[in-house]
Amino acid sequence: MKLRNAWFMNSVGILPILCMGSSIASAQVATPAAAAPIQQGTPVIAEVPILDEPKFIDPAELIDKRLSAKATVSFEEASLSDVATWVQQQTKINTILDVRSLEKIGILPSEPVTDKLIDQPIYLLLDRLDRLGIGWRLAGGILYLQSANDKASVYTVQYNIGDLLDQKFNSEELKVAITSTIAPESWNSDEIDGAAVLLGDVLFVRQISRTHRQVAGLLAALRKPARRILVDDAPNNAPIRAALDQAVSVQFKAKSLAAVVDEVAKLTSTDIRLDRIALQAAKISDRLPITLEIQDQSLRTVLDLLVTQPRLSWLLRDGVLWITTPAIAEGGSKVAVFDVRDLCQTSDLSMSLQDAIQQQAFPESWEASKGNGVIAFAVPGVMVVNQVEDRLDGVLSLLEDYRMALRNSKRRVSPENDPEAMETKYYRMPTAVAIDLEMFLPSLVASETWKTFDQPAAKGTIRRIQSWSKLSKVVVPSRNGESDDSPQVSTPYSVLVIYQKRQVHSQIPALLQRIETGDSTNGNMGGMGGGMGGMGGNFGGGMF
Repeated sequence: MKLRNAWFMNSVGILPILCMGSSIASAQVATPAAAAPIQQGTPVIAEVPILDEPKFIDPAELIDKRLSAKATVSFEEASLSDVATWVQQQTKINTILDVRSLEKIGILPSEPVTDKLIDQPIYLLLDRLDRLGIGWRLAGGILYLQSANDKASVYTVQYNIGDLLDQKFNSEELKVAITSTIAPESWNSDEIDGAAVLLGDVLFVRQISRTHRQVAGLLAALRKPARRILVDDAPNNAPIRAALDQAVSVQFKAKSLAAVVDEVAKLTSTDIRLDRIALQAAKISDRLPITLEIQDQSLRTVLDLLVTQPRLSWLLRDGVLWITTPAIAEGGSKVAVFDVRDLCQTSDLSMSLQDAIQQQAFPESWEASKGNGVIAFAVPGVMVVNQVEDRLDGVLSLLEDYRMALRNSKRRVSPENDPEAMETKYYRMPTAVAIDLEMFLPSLVASETWKTFDQPAAKGTIRRIQSWSKLSKVVVPSRNGESDDSPQVSTPYSVLVIYQKRQVHSQIPALLQRIETGDSTNGNMGGMGGGMGGMGGNFGGGMF
């Protein structure tokens, strides 16, 4: 039996006609719209739990444990070679200066390094060498210090992403999310020549060490998304973020920038430093006079007022709050994963959310407006964002406001998907069956919804209309098959015109199936299996 949908135009518009062939049960699949999930006219929060943890992916989980060991040290204009020697002594890892690579960026073993660790992981010291253009990688049991962006420091790592593909991540969308948000300028560039290739369940990534760490961190965040997860973010940044909300009072009058930074750092017990390399490159003196008087305001506000001075900005990175230049701060973007499955579970809704963010949160800062910020969806409902940290905070605030607004808004359902909406459907069947159904159907399905003498306010109605009869041959068995002169019989047909809620219509096909076959699993109980053959047929003008 093959079910077909037709359409009938009457005074109430275009209505579906359910055409049944050899089985009443065919009506069960004739109303797919009723069985489909309800799509809302306006978004509502889906029943998806949004976790608050983790808040960051700790680099210590992605690197050699010896480099995540904590140490205390202070270097004041120490040579790079002395720093390498100290690292080797602390970690017991052979540490080599790649002199040829460092020469390409004008770095000598005697290059002065000023930095400190106070019971902090050793890798933070290595990461901060990036300010000098120095990167590091551990390979074959040797720790190399070399140019951060030297092609010689590029290597390939294989990442098994089979578990993500099993979670319905699309391999191409996943690859785009990685390459568009993590060091986007380094893929297929002349300088780095990074690349990502997927073969089966394995993602081959060719990149420098720091980018590999971010790729691994992003994959870890995607495996267990949460409200917001900062990728490759040191735990030492967390107390600094907390200190940004600490109330502070300051009074400076023509005091040097260096002295102001030292005093604010001591006042808030926060590691705040001048990014002397960036300031010197921008020809900004640490003796720049600062005049600022403010009472009981957050450290964040104090910093924002401090950097209203020309050509200054601030940046939280590698466990330090740096006073630096706007160019360095703008380039210090971070990658974060946002679980927004409660807000968008389809590609279309994800794109709508992306558009809303780009229009409402720092609109000039996104790639679409020639900014640097990037949004990508690794899978519908899991959003990856590359932005500077204060804008990531803004995105999170926008999402939380959106969730709050949806919780407080009235739930609206689009008319075409409203289960309570009334609609008319036509069920064609033999008249003998239609007569009984006209009488008994209202008592068998949602009895409270049918208009009766006792229920005058109910809206559901059922009417029977005579339809065209169906001619069919009587099969006469013979040795050679059906007889050529088999007689034809006419079976009268009727159409039940039912006006009911959409959700009630969705229950009728199952009832019709049980009426035809009973509760038997083989369809032969009651002698009806196959006994209602010929219920289909043509219904005037080729409408069926």
